[in-house]
Amino acid sequence: MATIAMISLALLSAAGVPLSTARASCPAGEGYAPGTMTCVTCGAGSYSPEGVALCVRCRPGTWSSAAGAVSEDTCTKCPRGTWSSQEGSPTADSCTSCPAGRWGASEGLGAQRECTACAPGTWSSEQGATSDSVCTKCHKGTWSHVE
Repeated sequence: MATIAMISLALLSAAGVPLSTARASCPAGEGYAPGTMTCVTCGAGSYSPEGVALCVRCRPGTWSSAAGAVSEDTCTKCPRGTWSSQEGSPTADSCTSCPAGRWGASEGLGAQRECTACAPGTWSSEQGATSDSVCTKCHKGTWSHVE
């Protein structure tokens, strides 16, 4: 009678982790490290809800200094009069003042173009303005246009 050897094959994921132990996602506040199936804490400027495999960056116009965040609610909007195009910002330092001649009435502006320009015939030298009240009429004999 012939002896039959039993060979056990372990199925591995692309990262070399046995499929029986691989997870479809990491715990909330964690995501897979690039190129691995190892869960790591999401860094500042990102978050990961329960059931998500990767950390998600905070949107432009927001920032978060919290590591291990589990919700987009952790991302704080840039204040009125400022904007930020940076995705995944870890500090409020990415929030830049609206330039002179423009103002930002809303929180969380994601681009400089979202700062509203003073109306034609008015101007302002103030940076970081939050309303059009800073826009004053041009002096007689001068003009101003909108970009």
